[in-house]
Amino acid sequence: MLLIWQPMNFAAAASLTFPTMSFRGPLAAFELAVHGLIAALAAAAGWALWHERPPGPQLAIVALSGMAVVSVQSLYWSSLPSQTQPGTELQLALLAVAHSVLWIAFLYKTSHDLVTSPHKDQLSNHVT
Repeated sequence: MLLIWQPMNFAAAASLTFPTMSFRGPLAAFELAVHGLIAALAAAAGWALWHERPPGPQLAIVALSGMAVVSVQSLYWSSLPSQTQPGTELQLALLAVAHSVLWIAFLYKTSHDLVTSPHKDQLSNHVT
């Protein structure tokens, strides 16, 4: 999700927005830049998790939080193109926030368990 979904979502939004950027104005450029920053952060977090780097879970938590914020922001206020059906904003916002919260809870739990486990080096030996 972090390594693929958010960067691809940003690429789709950028490809729809660039041709009409002159009509959308500086707020759209700023919004697109923030979405690009979140996509880059998500890709970096996904890469860090993939390679099991120590700051990976913390970076992923920040990226997931940012993803939830830009998801909700784009539902209620956006200068970028959107395919959201009117009246579904609240449900989609709740779904986006719940999705991020569940992943954050999972990351927090797994990273906390690995740090506090007295046998963390032996875990892979016992999995069969």
